[in-house]
Amino acid sequence: MTTLTQRLKILIGISIGVIILAAMLGGWFLIDQMRQAQKLQERLFVIKQTAELIHNLQIEMALSGGFIGSHGKTFAKELHSQRTHTNAVLRKTNQNIFSTSAHHKLAHIRQYIDIHTLSSIESFDGYTALIGEMRSHYLAQVKTVRHFEMRNLLQAYTNLIATKEAIGQMRGTMNTLAAKHTYDHLLFVRISHAKAEFDIAKGRFLILASHQHSEHFKSIASLPAWFWMNQTIDNFIRKTDPDHIVDPELWFTRSTSVINHLYTLEEKYFVSFDTIVNNELQTSKKGLIYGSIGVFTLIIIFLLLGYMIARNVENNIRLLDEYKQVVDRSSIVSKTNSKGIITYVNDQFCEISGYTKDELIGKSHSLLRHPDMHKDLFKEMWSTILKKQPWSGVVKNQKKDGTYYWVEAIINPILDNNGNIEEFIAVRNDITKTIQLHEELERTQEDMIMRIGEIGETRSLETGHHVRRVAEYSRILATKYGLSEQDILYLTDASPMHDIGKIGIPDSILQKMGPLTDDEWKIMRTHSETGYRFFENSDSPLLKTAAIIAYEHHEKWDGSGYPRRLKGEEIHIFGRITALSDVFDALGSDRCYKKAWNNEQIYELIKNEKGKHFDPTLVDLFFEHIDEFTAVQSQYS
Repeated sequence: MTTLTQRLKILIGISIGVIILAAMLGGWFLIDQMRQAQKLQERLFVIKQTAELIHNLQIEMALSGGFIGSHGKTFAKELHSQRTHTNAVLRKTNQNIFSTSAHHKLAHIRQYIDIHTLSSIESFDGYTALIGEMRSHYLAQVKTVRHFEMRNLLQAYTNLIATKEAIGQMRGTMNTLAAKHTYDHLLFVRISHAKAEFDIAKGRFLILASHQHSEHFKSIASLPAWFWMNQTIDNFIRKTDPDHIVDPELWFTRSTSVINHLYTLEEKYFVSFDTIVNNELQTSKKGLIYGSIGVFTLIIIFLLLGYMIARNVENNIRLLDEYKQVVDRSSIVSKTNSKGIITYVNDQFCEISGYTKDELIGKSHSLLRHPDMHKDLFKEMWSTILKKQPWSGVVKNQKKDGTYYWVEAIINPILDNNGNIEEFIAVRNDITKTIQLHEELERTQEDMIMRIGEIGETRSLETGHHVRRVAEYSRILATKYGLSEQDILYLTDASPMHDIGKIGIPDSILQKMGPLTDDEWKIMRTHSETGYRFFENSDSPLLKTAAIIAYEHHEKWDGSGYPRRLKGEEIHIFGRITALSDVFDALGSDRCYKKAWNNEQIYELIKNEKGKHFDPTLVDLFFEHIDEFTAVQSQYS
């Protein structure tokens, strides 16, 4: 006991040292996180300045286009005002964003616009080059961001900027055309290219944006000004006719309105950016404070725990031994080495398996494997426990006398001090009686369902073989279609009840020898909904399947069926499969109102009804595997 206490003291000392070291590393991480957040804040400031400058250069470009196009007759006052505003933005912009050479280029462009020696194309190229330089600077800042959430926001924001830039290009180019009021092929090409860029950037933005931002974008896209701008551009691109060029001031006002609305969304992004950065800074600060408190608290706790553990270790060892005895008495227990060889079994294991300890120890557990258990289960079991993870599941084993038993097993890897697997311990509970009872209940339920389905068919003077054949046809189609094993089982078991609703149809209609009148046909059709009502409130997956089949097996692929005129894949796959199975069998069977068709006639009808009555995929599967259907037809003739 003294040695164990000493070891605990050493362990606690090491643990406290680890806590202090972890605290130092955590503190360094948090301080570094604060520095990164501050750098991110600086980059966002540069990005925001760049975005504001780009926005103003886009407006100036559009006004310059109108000014050049009208030879100075329009937009002169607006252009002068915008230049003043752009200059104000430039004065507060970081010199690294808009270099001295960029200032000279802008002054050069403005000078030649004012003396009317610069064409609209040259003006656009000049402004576009400056804006491109700004975007390159902005994108360079974006690439340096490592924060995951911020990068996602910036990717969406980049496409928002690209969308706004494309609208700016269209605004400026169309402004020039509107001011000139004459068709210009080069400007037409530029508008077409800008429209294509707009469509691409808009699509990318909607994919990358958050729900909140995409909804804001969609609300802008639903504005009358947006619709009018899009329609104007589309009409112009399609017609390329000067008669369709709009009034320049109207065009500029409405397109600018759209851009300004997008600018409000852009500002929302900066609010999101600021929120993330502020949260990072606050989290780092709180982390340093709470971390310090936590470290001090942990040290105190470890000291107290060490004292308590030292006093309770002996008691815990005694309790563990008692727990082991309880498990041995109440469960089926075995141990195996890392290669799966049995090294220990308790009396319960011997009693249920029929083997003695001498017969089991040194052998593999495969000695007890039942042939019904698929090898994949054991592969998955070994794959799990060799990864040092516990495995649990239900296993069917074979006794020494050849009979079987079911167990619910948990296998847990036991690791040594180096983390290597030392052995496996398996604890099992006998659930044989539960499994047998469940299997009996399932067989009873399946038999009852089949007989209920036969009752419905018997009322319409049809044989029980009809529902059995429909069940088998449905199983074949469901399997070929690729449904899950569980869905195939539900469909096969439930399909016999497809016409259970006929219980509610009067004999005078159900057994009528001739064609039904319109009123009688309306009553006959109610059997689908009646069948659905029988099962709709059931919690059983099988009976829920029966409800779907009863409700939808008379719907048609082209929407002309009943009772709800569902169309295509609106019809549940259970209903589509049963529909084809039911028609195939019904046409090949004698009814009170008709003689059975031969198979060739039935095949011809099914081919003709592909894509009308029946799901085309199911029709193809039917003919690909026709031999299986005719085999069932013969078996239950």
